[in-house]
Amino acid sequence: MDGKTAHALVIIDPQNDFCDQRGSLYVEGAADDIGRLTSHILKDGGRYSDIFVSLDSHDVTAIFHPGFWADAEGRSPVPFTQIGEAAFASGEWRAASPSHQECACKAFSAMKSKGIDSVTVWPEHCVVSTWGHQIADRLREALRSWREVTGRAVRYVFKGENPYTDQFSIFEGIDSSWPETSFNEALFGRLAAFGAVTFAGEALSHCVEASILSYTGRLGVAGQKLTLLADCSSPVAGFDRQASLDRISAAGVSCVLTAS
Repeated sequence: MDGKTAHALVIIDPQNDFCDQRGSLYVEGAADDIGRLTSHILKDGGRYSDIFVSLDSHDVTAIFHPGFWADAEGRSPVPFTQIGEAAFASGEWRAASPSHQECACKAFSAMKSKGIDSVTVWPEHCVVSTWGHQIADRLREALRSWREVTGRAVRYVFKGENPYTDQFSIFEGIDSSWPETSFNEALFGRLAAFGAVTFAGEALSHCVEASILSYTGRLGVAGQKLTLLADCSSPVAGFDRQASLDRISAAGVSCVLTAS
């Protein structure tokens, strides 16, 4: 199959911590998203010449986890605390390990350059080798079936391994000056060679939107057919689903349903 007719499916972070109701950062609706995506692959997976799966991959002491931070009494922040540069500069919050203080300072500088005001402290999630890091069972079995039918390997993309910067996009971290979070030119080049790319996964408001906008921002006008399976992606609670879909649509991506 040549590049002009080849079609890639990119599944973003379909992991237990996001997609299972027992997960530490469960995205409301993600369990149903996984069910629809699983059915889609089992029924229509033959349309895809390649499947890419990204895996959010973190250490416990990542800058966006509670254990990275401490207040004056040495206590860690509760999940969803917002830590701004002023609170860091004043000592209200500091890196729990003195060796990480300079990295935290660098992170705030990078965020400021991107117009981001604060670090969001998420619950510990997708820690490498834990249950939460694993792909949701139903989808994993569907991917196994796809491999058996097509004889092709699923391509895995690990992201978020740098503990000193957040990374929503599968292509780049917020601080792109680190080698491991600079723009992933190799992944971009592989996807840009396809005639069509379809996206799905979690969470719509964060990693899905950021990945798509990173990709389209670098792609430019390339005549590639881009699609989001909108019923296989949900936003984090409190974030506007339609606003994300509007931004994705404005970037030239068609938002469709698996049944269409």
